This record gives sequence, C-alpha cells and structure tokens, in this order.
Amino acid sequence: MNATQPYDQTLEPGEDPSQAAAASLLAAGRADAAWALCRPVLAAGLRTPSWLALAGRALLALDRPAEAEPVLALAAGTAGVAEATTLGLFTLWGVALRRLGRVPQAEPVLRMAVRLSPTDAVCRSNLAAVLRVLDRLGEAEDEVRAALDLDPDLVNAHVNLASILMARGDFHGALSASRQALAREGAQAEALYTQAAALQALGDVAAAADAWAVGVAAHPQDARLAFGRANLDLARGDLAAGWAGYEARRTADPQRFRPPPALPAWRGKRLDGPLLIWREQGLGDELMFASCYDAAIAAAGSAVVRCDPRLTGLFSRAFPDAQVVAQASGADAPALAVGAAVAQVAAGSLPGLLRERLADFAKEGSGDGAGYLWALPDLVVHWRRRLAALDGAGPPTLKVGLCWRSGLDVESRAGRQPNLADWTPLLALPGVTVVTLMYVDTGEERAALGPRAPHHFPDLDQRDDLEGLAALLSALDLVVTVPTATGELAGALGVPVWRLAGELDVTCLGTGCRPWFPSMRIFRAGARGHQDIIADIARQVAALTAPRL
Repeated sequence: MNATQPYDQTLEPGEDPSQAAAASLLAAGRADAAWALCRPVLAAGLRTPSWLALAGRALLALDRPAEAEPVLALAAGTAGVAEATTLGLFTLWGVALRRLGRVPQAEPVLRMAVRLSPTDAVCRSNLAAVLRVLDRLGEAEDEVRAALDLDPDLVNAHVNLASILMARGDFHGALSASRQALAREGAQAEALYTQAAALQALGDVAAAADAWAVGVAAHPQDARLAFGRANLDLARGDLAAGWAGYEARRTADPQRFRPPPALPAWRGKRLDGPLLIWREQGLGDELMFASCYDAAIAAAGSAVVRCDPRLTGLFSRAFPDAQVVAQASGADAPALAVGAAVAQVAAGSLPGLLRERLADFAKEGSGDGAGYLWALPDLVVHWRRRLAALDGAGPPTLKVGLCWRSGLDVESRAGRQPNLADWTPLLALPGVTVVTLMYVDTGEERAALGPRAPHHFPDLDQRDDLEGLAALLSALDLVVTVPTATGELAGALGVPVWRLAGELDVTCLGTGCRPWFPSMRIFRAGARGHQDIIADIARQVAALTAPRL
C-alpha cells in the first residue's frame, strides 16, 4: 500500500543559500547530499519549520523514517497553520509514522492534513493508504476515490485503489485499477504487484506467471514481488523455485515476519549443538510447518523448539527428543533467547530444506492419515462421553465439528466466508450432530437458527485451551472448516477434515490435497458459490450416515 509524499513542493528558502541548495539537491534526487547540508544546521540548533521539513523530507527519501519522524513532529508542532499547509508537514509526518508501522497514530495526523488541504489529492490518497492498513476498507475506498476525483492522473491513488479493491475481494476492479496506474507509470512496483496478485486470484495462472515475471524483471531487488511470485510457484507445485523465493518473506513483510535471532542459519546438516527452531507466523502456519519438525530434529541431532505457549504440551509429547519452550509473540515480545543453540531456523524455512519435492512429504508420513500430534487420552474419553450424551436415548449420530469462518473479524474477510445460516443443509441432516468449533461469540447466529443451531460447549475456551480443543477434535468423526488454525490443528491430530479452499490454494502445493495433513480433504470453490459447495458437502456427509440409519 503506497503512502506518498506531497507533490514536489518548493520550500521557501528565504535568503539562506544553504537551504536553497539543499532544496535543489533534494529536488534533483540527491537526498544524501541534501541531508549532508541539513544535518549541521540541525546540530547547530536551528529549528525553523522550513529547515525541519527539508530535513524530514531528505530522511524519508533516504528511507530513514525513524529519524525523520521526530524532526517532522517538531516541525508540525511549531509551524503556524499556513506554513504547515504550505510545507505539507502533517502529510510528511503521517507518512513517517506509516512507514514505522505506527498506523493508528498516523491516521489523526493525516486527517489533519486533509482538513488543512481538503482539495489536495495526495493528502486524501495517503489517508486512504492508512485506512486500508487499518482494514477500514469502505472509508479507504471513499477517500481514494475522492483523491481520483481531484486528480484522475495521480498514480499512487490508482495504486491505493487497486490494493483496497484487492482486500475487498473485487479482483476485477483491482486489476483494472492497477492497469490504470501502469498506464501512467509503466514500472510502478506496487501496481505490478497488485496486477499479478489480481490475475492469480482470478485463476488466470498463465497471465499471473507472466505478470510476476515482468514485475521481478523490472524490480529484481523488490522482496514483495519475489515473495508474490514464490507463492504462485508453490501453488503450481514448483517447490524448488517456490521455497527459494519464500525466503524473501521477512524483507517483503517485516511487520508480519519477525527477524531471526543472532545465530547462523541452519543448512540442513547435523550440528555439534542444539538447533533452535522458532515460530515466526500465526498459529495455523505454525501447525502446518511443525509437520517438518521431526525430520529437522533428526537431521540436526538435537533441537530447542520455541512455540506458541498454547502448544507447549502438544509439542512436548510430539517431539520428545527436543526441548520445547514457549515463545512470546507480538510487537512487545522480547528477542529470542538462543541458549546453547549453535544454529537457528524459522519454521517457515524448514520445507525449503527438507521438502524440496512432493515425494518428501510421503516419505515422512505414515500413509494412514495419522497426524503428528495427539491429545491427552483421558480428555478424549471425557469429550467422547459428552458428545455421546448429546444423542440422549436415541441412536448414535455422526459427530461433526463446524468452523464456518475465521475468528479474525476484519472487513477484508467480510462476505468471503459463509455465514452459519448458509450451513442449513448440513445442520438439517438426520443422523448428524453438529458442534461449533468457533472461539468467537456466535450466540446471535446460533439463536437465529433455533433448534437447528449447532451445539455449543460454553465451558471450553477454544482459543486458549488447545489441549481441551485437541481432545474435542479427536473425539469427533469429522471436522468441516474454512481455512483456520482449528482446521490445521485437526489435521495435525489426524482427524478427518474437510476444508473449503479457493481455487488456487498455495498450501496445496499444486496438488488436490494438503500434503502437510494426510487426513485433510479439499473442497475447491472454483466458480461455485458457497451454497453449491455446502450442498455438496451436505450430500457427502449424508452418505456417511447411511450405515447408521
């Protein structure tokens, strides 16, 4: 998402020839030379808004937002309204905050920029970029369309519109907007990225592959383009190219992927000391990549596994030859302690070392659909009894767990996953008892369905009690789910899982299944809507109940 600087504004240098020279150098693309003139002025204590603005712009051009932000904050706080407007101080300050990842703080700053310059298309486009990151997509689209009404040729407004439409699932609109940007600036990196991503989302694999190739050729050092192409390579089953490009992920998205600890990267060989295996992504990805841990521990000789705190019990049983330690997450999490480890590897880097071919998955699996995790036996017995009690005095029913949407309730996912009411064909089946596998509040949805609503166990914390959830999943006959961590946990346990997936699911690695989880079956959307897929699932679940009826 592009957050742009104001138009090339000419600072008022007054009678100061040094300021005029610095402004000219910056306008000529010589940000380093401009900063060389600004630095001694600031060091001498001169704090006029024009000098501060010039220094902040130079630092932003040098990609040094951490240094630019306090300079621009001081400028915005000391300038009068007219001068702040002329210099674009609030826009510059907001851009610096956005680049630092301080997006909630950037929003009010950029709103002030819009209030000061309501007819400035750049200000509105910058605000739209921040609203997009905050997942307030309706507001973001309104702002960026207002920017385009003011300036139909503003490239970054077309770029931002493409990104917003992509997030809203309007892939045709995203493709059109990215091409509008490219018609005005043919090598614009973000537009090249969104064009390729939109083509991929529309299922035009050949055109997407060409678009990624064009983008990477135009910007060979752009990590986002390399990472985007890697995801298509993986989706097509080109594991060698895909895993190689996947290593660009931390540079491509540093807000999502944390940096590695200060240890040499593991190369897949035996070590003289423990290997540190650390999580870098969310719970679902951690569970998927953990299917590689056994092979990594065996290859390295010994290991320390740092995992989500909720998984320590499950992982300790699964990997008895490793030391399993909880790893905090979030922006305030401390740096990883390396202990006695002599090398490190991120969980997401293991497939590139250990699963370069699809045959490597089969080689490590048992072939019987068994998972690599197992629940506590006493808890599984407990949940089987509770599930059996739902049948009352009647005959046993098929116990199906249903997770109908991700627990991440954000605008970018709205309308892209089915609602509970859409699952009525499954919920109405005779001989089937459906239970909720949701860790968010679904009370209103369940109440609206009355007696057809799935059963809910309010005493189980499905978000934080993963031992309890693992036992419940293990006691079920089947789990039906959209892409969620709950489905990944069921697959890791070897529970039969039916997963609704897009036509081009990267994690299927070019196959019709999930090689990570042998017990998982894929129902692809393709051109079908939710209702058609759900009806198909309901028919096949009904067939499973036939021997019971």
